[in-house]
Parts: sequence; structure tokens; C-alpha cells
Amino acid sequence: MSLIKNKPLKLSSREDKIVSTLQVLGDKTRFKMFKILTSGREMCVSEIAAELNISTPAVSQHFRIFELVGLVEKQRYGHKICYALKNDDQLIKEFKAIFKEGET
Repeated sequence: MSLIKNKPLKLSSREDKIVSTLQVLGDKTRFKMFKILTSGREMCVSEIAAELNISTPAVSQHFRIFELVGLVEKQRYGHKICYALKNDDQLIKEFKAIFKEGET
């Protein structure tokens, strides 16, 4: 009888990003925000707040989490801050494709 030592399963950096993204999108408000941004256009915090009927500070806090995971790019226009998904990111492309499949 031989004892086999199991090595702990390690996740690749891509798998880590998938887990982080799924955790972020596990919140219904952030999921809705992500879905809104899959249209491909840049949107300002105030526009998303109005569309979701929540406060602009709440939207800003959610986007802070999106930024930490690396899902969005932001652009400042005076006092307005606008966000867009990082469309050159392969994982975001894959998530967008999943969202499109759900619409058909």
C-alpha cells in the first residue's frame, strides 16, 4: 500500500480572473450594470443610476469593484465619470457572447 500525497489544486491566472468576475457578477445590481455595458457603449455613472433607479454614489461604489477586477475602463469628462467594458479582454468577450446567447 502506497501513500499518495495529493498536491493542492492551483488555479491559473485566467481561472482566478474567472472566479473574481463571477463573484463580482454574483450581485444583481452589478450583473445588471454589466449587462447594460454589454451594449458596447460608454455610459456615465448618472445614466446608469437613472436606468437602474439607484443613487449615483451606489453606482460609483459598484464600479470601484469592477475596476479592482479589471473589467472596465473609465473616462472623466469634467465632473462626469463614464465607464465602458474592456472590450479587448478575451474573458469579457466570452461573457458578452454568453449574454447574447441568453437573448435568443
